[in-house]
Amino acid sequence: MSKAEILCLYDEGAQVGTHLTGGKGCSFLIDVDGERTLFDTGARGKVLVHNMLELDVDFDSIDRVVISHASLDHIGGLNSFMDNRKKKVEVISHPSSWNVKRMFGGSIISEENAPGIEHRYIDSEWIQLSRNLFVTPPVNGIANESALVLSTNEGAVVISAAAEGGIVDTLKVVSSKFDRIYALVGGVKLRKVKQPVVNLIASEIKESFGVRKIVLNGCTTAEGIQKMRVATSQSSVGEMFVGDKLEFQTY
Repeated sequence: MSKAEILCLYDEGAQVGTHLTGGKGCSFLIDVDGERTLFDTGARGKVLVHNMLELDVDFDSIDRVVISHASLDHIGGLNSFMDNRKKKVEVISHPSSWNVKRMFGGSIISEENAPGIEHRYIDSEWIQLSRNLFVTPPVNGIANESALVLSTNEGAVVISAAAEGGIVDTLKVVSSKFDRIYALVGGVKLRKVKQPVVNLIASEIKESFGVRKIVLNGCTTAEGIQKMRVATSQSSVGEMFVGDKLEFQTY
């Protein structure tokens, strides 16, 4: 058996008592099968770079970057990441991700950093990154968002950026490939969703898909996390701030 790790590099909240910084957006580092995948880069490169340095993550140790969808909150830090990297890197994304502009206009990647990116585009098929890590096809065509799926001994772990296409539909896509879904990790847009609707979503997550572990962050917001806790009658719905790490066993 081997160990897989998910480390939060970017979130609105950070571990108390550290120099880690919070910011809008999300970024995860997935360590599995001897490879490192960066999933999203947050909105502000300054925050991502600061947190990576604080957590002693070598920029050149990243084997690839996956961008979930076309949103500044999820691709905005990529150029600063490239500023701190010497080697080329494969960036896997939907083609629409490159239409995102900086807050004050201009391309998301500078002319200097563009040659360092090797593009691979997400289409209607699953992408297998390594033995135990996968990229879903875009869910629903809404925002053309993809999630990552980590295959573990206990079942699939779904790593969601925002679930713009709906978390239930995301889990349907995952369940078409994996027999069991063990955990849901990351962002699910719930802040503006009424509690009765969250109750229905939670019921689907737990009962229809059998998800046993829920750890939320990012655009879920504290309000959304609380709604999920109410819906599941559990205070055990977890949160994941910058610096927090989850570990799983893989085959």
